[in-house]
Amino acid sequence: MIRKIGACLILSISLVCLLAPPQVRAQLVLGQYEEEAPFRTWNTFPPALASSVGRGGTCFTLASDNSASLTNPALLLLLPRWTVIVNGSVDYASFFKYSLVNTGVLGSDGNLSQSLYALDYSGVSLHLGRWAFALTVSINELYNRPTAVAAYSYEETVLYSLSLTQQGVLRNFNLSAAHGFNDWLSAGLGINFSPGNLEREMVEQWAQTGISITDQKTRDLKEFYLNGGLLINLKDRVRLAVVFRTPSSRQSKNHSLLEYAAPAGPTDIQIEASSEDTVHQPLILGLGASCKLLPNLWAALDLSYYNWSRYSVDYFGENLERDFTDVLKVGAGIELQSSFQIFGQRLDAPLRLGLVYDPQPMRAPRSSYASFTIGGGIAWRNFRLDVGVLVGREFGSGNDLAARKISASLAFQL
Repeated sequence: MIRKIGACLILSISLVCLLAPPQVRAQLVLGQYEEEAPFRTWNTFPPALASSVGRGGTCFTLASDNSASLTNPALLLLLPRWTVIVNGSVDYASFFKYSLVNTGVLGSDGNLSQSLYALDYSGVSLHLGRWAFALTVSINELYNRPTAVAAYSYEETVLYSLSLTQQGVLRNFNLSAAHGFNDWLSAGLGINFSPGNLEREMVEQWAQTGISITDQKTRDLKEFYLNGGLLINLKDRVRLAVVFRTPSSRQSKNHSLLEYAAPAGPTDIQIEASSEDTVHQPLILGLGASCKLLPNLWAALDLSYYNWSRYSVDYFGENLERDFTDVLKVGAGIELQSSFQIFGQRLDAPLRLGLVYDPQPMRAPRSSYASFTIGGGIAWRNFRLDVGVLVGREFGSGNDLAARKISASLAFQL
């Protein structure tokens, strides 16, 4: 819970934050949760659906569904003729330092947390001989933060309040194609268009006078990039993959409104500003390997390299300080295929386990998430249901942040 803070202190500091020029505000380095940081982790590639979540996020060489179009489209050739799928998820993360919270204006007794529910993926794919195609819609990034509220009261009457909200989403539309050159080599390429928005609002109110100060900032986002990969299949026992996501320039149309309203005046002062800026997203490269250890047991390892040292963000004409370094994310998992009979019907029931090491890009403090994953599924005739769970902890910042994800998908394959 946000601690109650004296109104005079809040007013003086928050007005500085509101009215200070961007180059001054940029000197406050938040690290994990800068304003544009995605929810839970900076490393949102590869996007993981239920089956890959369960096996440590590995998805470069193994595919249960057409979400492969977002990572390695060459895997579309391993799917049946038709695959239609929807996926939903619950994302949970804890926060300590973000925006005005624990940065000198608002203080909390401990970590704040938030859970987000989303229908985050739907897609259809078609496999025809040596060709395969997919069309998918997904949520790649969320920008929500826990709502922060502080109040100053006297004799059970609220005299002053300060509230902070932030939310946003980046969606993705992907069109992919894959081609098999022979029995052991295939390649795929995807075209991506990602529109989105980010909204942040801070409101100060004085109950007795009716005075209010509102600070609103919005960003309309747009981005194009390519992704693709190669898959090498060695005697159906070993698979190797190379994947990439091109660097991109995420266009951001920004609008800012600072409003001071005093009904007694009456006074209504509005200061507006707008800009068109760019967020330079990094190159991402990946290597994947999997091996069939037993006739019904696969083990997989994915390495994802993020060129975060090239990341930069402009905001109202100012280049914000982001002291980032390149990172290597590691995912490892196993998948055990099993089956059983019920009323004469055969049901397939894969079981999955995995580990994820997810370092964040900030140089200071150095911070990483270590996560354990588990999952399973059941397939009957043309239908399959998969569930994956990730449970993780952050190390390095001293705040012991938590990360969790539950993902479930329902697919029809023909």
